[in-house]
Amino acid sequence: MTVLADTTLLGSARAGGAEPASHPVTRTRRPAVARRPALRRPGGRPLSYAGIPAYVRLSCASHGPTRVQVVRRRVVAWAVLTLFVVAAVAGLVSLRSAGAAVVPSATSVVQVQAGENLSTLAGRVAPDAPTAAVVERIVSLNGLTGATVRPGESLVVPMG
Repeated sequence: MTVLADTTLLGSARAGGAEPASHPVTRTRRPAVARRPALRRPGGRPLSYAGIPAYVRLSCASHGPTRVQVVRRRVVAWAVLTLFVVAAVAGLVSLRSAGAAVVPSATSVVQVQAGENLSTLAGRVAPDAPTAAVVERIVSLNGLTGATVRPGESLVVPMG
């Protein structure tokens, strides 16, 4: 404890008089209380538990993700979803273009034989091409409304 002697004038001296005080007044100054700084999380770093007393219990439960982790997960999810959609569209486009390119472009006129339908005719004139695509091409070349043909009928067909 620190004791300071105050040698200022008391009594009438304070009131404007010139008389000195009969005895000096002692004042005591309280010592400064050391305060521990509050626990904070600057910059997202974990709390420092070094100065916490032993009787204070800390939670061991798992806590939810931080805001940064949530945003990061959403961005990754959108990126994966976008990549999946782009890959699916590219796959469908390649399948669509591959099927159209297989049908022969050269045409010829043939006669339908007895017992033959459009599928068997397509298999006969273009054996390496997909049958469904060749049938669609025959229907579009000849302007057919149905899938029935008569024996002896002349049709324009793709040859391959």
